[in-house]
Amino acid sequence: MEKKGELLNQLAIISDLIEKVNADIKSSTIIFNLSQEEFYRIFNLVEKKLNRKTDKPKDTFKINIGMVEIIFNMNNV
Repeated sequence: MEKKGELLNQLAIISDLIEKVNADIKSSTIIFNLSQEEFYRIFNLVEKKLNRKTDKPKDTFKINIGMVEIIFNMNNV
């Protein structure tokens, strides 16, 4: 299946949907386990989009979109 769309826009849509779920949710977290290559690709994309320069993370980083915390982990398998 072809993957289309900009990553942060897609995550914003998902976050919005999660916030509007018809349930009393106290916290919302999404965890993505990624290969090293994909982990750094996404980190660089997020860093560029947010216009921030930080040190490369060792094996995890997170962003918050609305009330949803999104965690990206590097899968070392």
